[in-house]
This record gives sequence, structure tokens and C-alpha cells, in this order.
Amino acid sequence: MEIAVGSRPGAPQRGEDEAYVAEIVAPGIVLLAVAHGFGRVRERPVPAVAAHAVRDSLRRRVRGERRDPSAALAAAFSAANARIYAHSGSTEDFVASGTSLTAALILGDHAVVGHVGGTRAYLGHAGSLTALTTDDALGEGPQRLLTRTLGTQPVLEPRLAHLRLAPGDALVLSSGALHELLGEDEIADALQASTSSEDATARLLAIAGIRGDGAGTVIVGRAFHEAGPAPAGRRPERREAALALSALLAATLVALVVLHLLFHPA
Repeated sequence: MEIAVGSRPGAPQRGEDEAYVAEIVAPGIVLLAVAHGFGRVRERPVPAVAAHAVRDSLRRRVRGERRDPSAALAAAFSAANARIYAHSGSTEDFVASGTSLTAALILGDHAVVGHVGGTRAYLGHAGSLTALTTDDALGEGPQRLLTRTLGTQPVLEPRLAHLRLAPGDALVLSSGALHELLGEDEIADALQASTSSEDATARLLAIAGIRGDGAGTVIVGRAFHEAGPAPAGRRPERREAALALSALLAATLVALVVLHLLFHPA
């Protein structure tokens, strides 16, 4: 998978921060994540604490739970939520910190997407765009109220989605003001017109820069062909098998002729 990350600087709103992760957490397994929120845990921004807690949990869990990546990702979200809630000073009556987080765990052509809050994930496929997440929010625009974020309640389970990635598909994760400044048709057009993940990221950030102010992060991961189509790939193998069979038959005929000459001389 070809991956590119881009951030758009801007004035943080109400002391909010952002963080992202784009790393290999185990051989053949990639984690992409974006977080957007507020508050501090031991002087560290809560979005960074959440993103890194998910990453660290997956590094420990993903090898043992490779057959069930959904369980590993859900457990990583729960661990991040528990850590933030325990150390931020939040109670059921007072919220000291909280963060949205969207993460994609990618294993070959499979991806599991976990989500809490207002960050988002999209799938670009054959020129169309599908939203993989739904905001946990009431209302619209700057005045909307998030109803589910990490660190604001003792126990929290993420929403999960599983998908298959076809060659050329693109996963887009976004945070902050970016998806508020961009329409889904514009994201789809940028993916369709781009020649790489880096190009798509640059296009999205450029459009957002024209539209308004506000910080944001976008990650684009594009699946690619590692081999040709299956039918074309099998043809050389069939030709090689036919040639080997022909050579074997020829060698058998030669051996029969030699034996005949030895035991039935002229």
C-alpha cells in the first residue's frame, strides 16, 4: 500500500489538538489513524496519547490475534479509552478531556476500520466515494455536540467495519476542519485525478486551504497491484507444464529405443 500523510496548519479551536499514526505494527500489518480532541494527560495532548495507545496495544496484540484483527482493534480502542479516562481527571459529571479517533488496520487486501467521535474514514473505489464512518454527534457545524469520544466515559466500544480493498482503491482518513471544508464529491474527484497518494493528499489540502481556516490532517492509503490478473498469471505456468511433459515423453521414447537396440540387436 502506498501511503501519504498531510497536515494543514491553522489556528486550533478551543485548545484542540491533532495527532496521527501511519506505521507498520507487525510484519505485513499497517496501522493508519487520525485523532482530534482536547485536554492533557501528564502534559501530553490527549489525541497523541490516544493514537499512540492504540498503536502500542496493537503491537502487543496483533500477532496473537492475527486471525481476528477486529478484536485486536476493538481492544486497542478500549485500552486507549481506559488510559485517558483514568489519568485525565474526567468523571461522569465533568469532562476534562476527550478525543475522536478513526483507525484502519490493514492486512493485505483486508482492512478493519474502527471509529469513535468526529474524525472520518472514506473508501474511494472506481471513481466513487463511500463514507465508512458516521459522526457520533448531535447538530451540525461548529456548534455540534459529540456524543461519543475516547476518555469521556469509563467504558467505550468503537464502531467497526470490515472491507476488502481492490487494486486502485484508496482509504482516506481525515480530522479537524478538512472534511468540514471539503465535499465528498471533491474528495472523490481528487482521488480520481491523482497519480499517487502524495498527489491526492496535496490536492485535498490545497482545496481546503482555499475554503477556509482551521487545522487538519489527512492520510491517503492506496492499494496497488502486486501481481497481474490470475488468468494471465496462470498461462506461463501451463506452458511450462506442457513443455516439461513433452520433454518427459521425449526422454521416455529415447530410453525405449536404447533398450530395444540393446536387447534386440540387428
